[in-house]
Amino acid sequence: MFTEIHSGNGLSVALHSLRIDHFSEFPVENPIQIIQHYSVSSSMYLSPPLSMSDSAEISHHERLAAENAQLRARVMDLTAAVNRLKEASDMYRIVADTATDAILCIDEENEIIYANPSCQELLGHCPASLIGRPLTSLIPEHLQAAHETGFQRFIQTGVKSISWSGVELEVLHADGSIIPVDVSIGSLQAPGGQYRFTGFLRDARPRKRFEEESRVRMATLTHAERLKSAGELAAGLAHELNQPLSAVCLHADLAHQLFDKPDQNDLVKNSLEVILLQSERASGILNTLRELIRKSEPIQLKFSVNDAVLAVTQLIRAELQSHEITLDLQLTSEDPVILGDRIQIEQVVLNLLKNAMESIHECDSATRRIAVRTHCDASMLILDVIDTGPGITDPVEAIFQNFVSSKPNGLGIGLGICQSIANRHHGRITATNNCQGGATFSLHVPRQQDTGENS
Repeated sequence: MFTEIHSGNGLSVALHSLRIDHFSEFPVENPIQIIQHYSVSSSMYLSPPLSMSDSAEISHHERLAAENAQLRARVMDLTAAVNRLKEASDMYRIVADTATDAILCIDEENEIIYANPSCQELLGHCPASLIGRPLTSLIPEHLQAAHETGFQRFIQTGVKSISWSGVELEVLHADGSIIPVDVSIGSLQAPGGQYRFTGFLRDARPRKRFEEESRVRMATLTHAERLKSAGELAAGLAHELNQPLSAVCLHADLAHQLFDKPDQNDLVKNSLEVILLQSERASGILNTLRELIRKSEPIQLKFSVNDAVLAVTQLIRAELQSHEITLDLQLTSEDPVILGDRIQIEQVVLNLLKNAMESIHECDSATRRIAVRTHCDASMLILDVIDTGPGITDPVEAIFQNFVSSKPNGLGIGLGICQSIANRHHGRITATNNCQGGATFSLHVPRQQDTGENS
């Protein structure tokens, strides 16, 4: 700004005064002394020359003013950054406070430092009452030692003892009950090395109820499919049973006629042996059918897959003969053993055989043949059902979906059920078209190296 000074002789001099901020000014000392040899009219302003000391002082104040401006800019930037951090912190707190999952934060001492409102619904504790409590107060007693060991191991080495993403664990409710939860955990290490942990807890009971309901529905569908298969096999089974029963009647009558003839003991003995053999054959057919249609919980036992194949082919042999289809069994001599539910595996084999038979019958193939082959690799047993039908016309990935069928009256659940059974046995079913025509469906399941006792 300018300061106007009036001398005694009527001269008017305008001097620059300096500001180092917006609130103070430096006064000019003895302004009359710096006016030398200037003769101007009273209407002019004069800009007198400054001494070196005055110039240095002005330069110093300008530097201070520049530094002051920079400082004010930095303060404004820091204030804006603090406001942004506060806004982000408020937003994260809103997200945490409104989340439907329970959220817990703990420090390196295993003490709870934050609990969101959803902890009240899941754990039965007021969030404020959880602050400062050890996390072990929410862990069932039988899991506390494992938690402490894993927690300290991570603090010391950074190595996780369990998965931190969606792992199912158990927590204690305020009423003492144990609740299954799906837990995801995150960690943050401060510059000083201290850890902070955040855990998201989701009630696993709805998921487990849904899984159980799905299991029951699948078991019902599986049983219905077995009943359907048994009904379709009824005519063939009647024929299959008629053969051993006719043999039993014939040889029983023969034995009765020869019973009083002492010289015919060998014929009587032979007839009785035939009766016994054919009775066991009929009994085996009925037992296989009964087990197939029996509604029961899956039973995990070791059993021979070759035996399961033979049992199923015994049921379906008559129907294959009626359609003039040749069955070629190529069973490995290793007698592979798997761990699982034999009835379910037999259902898979039966379904694959029936599909192959229907495929050949509907296309009126000149070569009417089904091959069943079992073989092994290092860890898996593979059961192939190979037909000479028209092959797979639908996309392979679609044929295992429920309610997808190429048959005019098919429900489209058979292969979907078979794939579900294979998955429950930690295996899978694959399908491919053969180069010479027809298709191959392959069941892959883990084999048991130690056969033990078969069921």
